[in-house]
Amino acid sequence: KYSLKKLSFVLMSFVLHACSTATSRIASLSDEDLIKNLTSRSYRYYMETFDASTKEKIPAIEMTGKGIYLPEDLVTICSIKKLNFLDISWGALPDFSDQEMSACKNSNLTTLFIRGSELNHKQICEIAKGLKAPKVKIDYSHVPLLDNDVECFSHVLKLDRFILGPGAKITDEGMCKFTENAKNLTFLRMDDMTNLTKKSLDCMLNLPSLKMVMFQGWKKVSEGQMEKFVSAYETKYKRKIDADI
Repeated sequence: KYSLKKLSFVLMSFVLHACSTATSRIASLSDEDLIKNLTSRSYRYYMETFDASTKEKIPAIEMTGKGIYLPEDLVTICSIKKLNFLDISWGALPDFSDQEMSACKNSNLTTLFIRGSELNHKQICEIAKGLKAPKVKIDYSHVPLLDNDVECFSHVLKLDRFILGPGAKITDEGMCKFTENAKNLTFLRMDDMTNLTKKSLDCMLNLPSLKMVMFQGWKKVSEGQMEKFVSAYETKYKRKIDADI
């Protein structure tokens, strides 16, 4: 007779084999078949404007989280070879499986756009860390991100563009920790920040690669203070940056 330990091992081996087989099957399908499967269940496939200045558009999938998500859907999404933009909007999602995480880390995604969604932000961060893209863009809006979430994203070595919109709950402490690591960041947009003060702007002087900043609607920082930050940054690094404040 099997001991309980042996039985558990057999069951776990069976589950892992089944998941691996399913993942391999999905990966063998064409992009068109994968997209057809998803759009038949109300996922939206579209072309997203990546850069407004150049009008560059990239392939995107929107998953709303409103009841259409099924376990392992993220494997299907991240197996679409031409997909660059993952849009998760307006809903709640469970923790992703190891297979889903692995599929996305090995995908061609360049941008993670999270809007008004409840999900495991640590997992989103880990996916971003593993992406193959030379430059990674992370865009959060209407999500109550905390200091530890933002600090995690600062460790995404290839983080090039970071956008944080209304709803974020970060403080100066979290923002200053973010600036300790995000040394390759070239674009930073932060709108409707309710907790951040001039201290956060002072810490942003430690981001050496910035080319553009966009700051709108900060409750505790004036436009004049933002203008002084831009001047201080340009003085420190002896070059101009674009600013929308």
